[in-house]
Amino acid sequence: MRVIGITGPTGAGKSVVCKRLGDWERITVIDCDQVARDVVRRGQRCLLDLAVEFSSAIIDKDGELNRRRLAGIVFRDRKKLRRMEGIMYPYILDRIGMETAAREAAGDRAVFLDAPTLYQSRADSLCEKVAAVLAPEGDRLVRIMERDALSEEEARARMMSQPGDEFFEKRADYIIRNTGETSALRLQILELMNKLGL
Repeated sequence: MRVIGITGPTGAGKSVVCKRLGDWERITVIDCDQVARDVVRRGQRCLLDLAVEFSSAIIDKDGELNRRRLAGIVFRDRKKLRRMEGIMYPYILDRIGMETAAREAAGDRAVFLDAPTLYQSRADSLCEKVAAVLAPEGDRLVRIMERDALSEEEARARMMSQPGDEFFEKRADYIIRNTGETSALRLQILELMNKLGL
């Protein structure tokens, strides 16, 4: 079974691309953001490790992670962001490994990892090839604000905390440019599947 990474900056359209990829037979998309949410659920060891590092103030009274509070701490301080990532990534990689093994046992032809922080988490080490989805900065800003109900300042802080397009262009095997045109995006996805032999 083949494992392919799909990455890119926030708001570029990775989820749209992955939704299309998931339409192919015997192909699974693992949403690494969902995996990241799962490993910090109430009672999980990862959540406890985060609370030790950033204080129990990041945990709500019901024992769940207060994402907005944690985001307010880490997205304005690169050192704290890197520390959070250093805590979470090993848990995320373990979970991805278990999920890909399960999909291989089920007979899948390929698994795509929808992973915004593919390189930073070292999940690219699990991948045979990587495709990066890129989009104009203005389009990304609008999408992030609408998707996450953020102010422009909050959205820009998230964008600034991530690498720029050049980072992905240097590392990815394939680039998908999402200009907002559905037909052009579909064509690029078809081309990617052909290049991958899927």
